[in-house]
Amino acid sequence: MKKLIVLSGAIALFFSACTSTGSSSMKTEEDTLAYCLGTDMGTYIYNVDSMLGEKLNADLLITGIKNAIKKDTSIMTTKDAYDFMRRYYSVIKPRKDSIASAEFLAKVEKENKNVQKTESGLLYEVIEIGDSNVKADSTSKVRVLYRMADRNGNDIQNTYDSNDTLDIPIKNVIKGFAEGMTLVGKGGKIKLWIPSELGYGSRQQGPIPANSALYYEVDVIDVVPAEEPAKK
Repeated sequence: MKKLIVLSGAIALFFSACTSTGSSSMKTEEDTLAYCLGTDMGTYIYNVDSMLGEKLNADLLITGIKNAIKKDTSIMTTKDAYDFMRRYYSVIKPRKDSIASAEFLAKVEKENKNVQKTESGLLYEVIEIGDSNVKADSTSKVRVLYRMADRNGNDIQNTYDSNDTLDIPIKNVIKGFAEGMTLVGKGGKIKLWIPSELGYGSRQQGPIPANSALYYEVDVIDVVPAEEPAKK
């Protein structure tokens, strides 16, 4: 349901930007509107494809749209469609993501001889150890450049592109990232493969699906010690 609401909002925003393209097949403003709706839906579906990590059946997608417009319930009623989507995003997809994430991590561990594993299950590869005398702990902040990606290699966040460093309190981050920051010092660089139980677990977090493993590449520019309490 949440995704349908987002789609409705996106369509409303798109109307203001969509004007006649001059195509001979669009003879009226309503024709242009129909094309704009199709374009916006196509963009939305493309983004869903990226999030799912798999391609939707375009023929069935078009059939669903046509049947909804005609109120044809011969294949599935509207209620059944909504019920399935709820079940898909709350049960089926998280289960698939959990299995796919486990397979992804197992492949990384098997194929990369430089990868090590901590007792918690965090996979990591130290590229540069940095200054072993200046390391983060649970009270520190780390100043970093980093890239976060999903198991398919799609960027979720990437500060390397803008070269903007971030100061991140260790106490505020997911367990896997926090643990990884203690493995290198100032000036260090590390790659992390974080299982979902050390990440966001069974809850979806923005573009990160539930039960998802994550990949990080992190340059630790500096380690900022915790501020001492002001003396009274």
